[in-house]
Amino acid sequence: MRAFRETIERDPERAAVVAGLAVDTRLGLYAGLLRARLHDIQLKRWVRTGVISKAWLGTGEEATTVGPVHALERGRDVVAPMIRNAAACCELGLPVSDMLRAYLGSEDSPARGRDLHVGAWAQGVLQPISHVGDMVPVATGIALTFKIRREPRVALTWVGDGSTKTAAAHEGTNFAAVQKLPAIFIIQNNQVALGTRLDQHHLPGNFQDWAASYGIAGAAFDGNNVLDAYAATRVAAERCRTTSAKRATPSPRRCSSIGASGIRSGCMRNT
Repeated sequence: MRAFRETIERDPERAAVVAGLAVDTRLGLYAGLLRARLHDIQLKRWVRTGVISKAWLGTGEEATTVGPVHALERGRDVVAPMIRNAAACCELGLPVSDMLRAYLGSEDSPARGRDLHVGAWAQGVLQPISHVGDMVPVATGIALTFKIRREPRVALTWVGDGSTKTAAAHEGTNFAAVQKLPAIFIIQNNQVALGTRLDQHHLPGNFQDWAASYGIAGAAFDGNNVLDAYAATRVAAERCRTTSAKRATPSPRRCSSIGASGIRSGCMRNT
């Protein structure tokens, strides 16, 4: 607990955000972490018992999804999650039961059995796709719409440390930077891209200079600290929002997190 508190206190702006949080908001963050973990537990049970063959999990990385989503304005802002950020759906209003039905492929699932990838556009959550990194240009396009309409809204997406190497992620980030769009890109650095360690695909060892390479401001937060994730995103979102009438600037956030189960549990029955 001391380490978590010290992380937030190192940044006065974030500390002020956290200090101003109401008790109900803090409880909401905790409830979000719990919902995300229970969702993953049920999926792992189904894999182990043979109900489904595989599942994509965010176990151990829940704070990286729950904190940022709670920091946005529900009903106005838009998020484009990766598969491991499924908690974005339930935190923006989609029932967990609907998220689980998607894996069963039932007719009463959100996609009516056509796709296990879950989204909730009515709640501002884009349906993810398997192609990692490809949601960056999509979120960029949405942010461009907000800029053209002069709407004080924000588009947020996550990208893994491995998928920062994709052309789509680079092109989307660069376009957002050049156009000064109200977008937030979170590099969810869990230090492994499937079976590839970070040091095998990223020479610097971290993403400290990543934002500067695009000429935009960036910051890092602890991906296992939901309050730090919340505060960092709230600061970035308000910066995007207050400048949207002028010229908004993309705001990359970098987080490091340690996931307990990776993102796929297809071999769960053998563990």
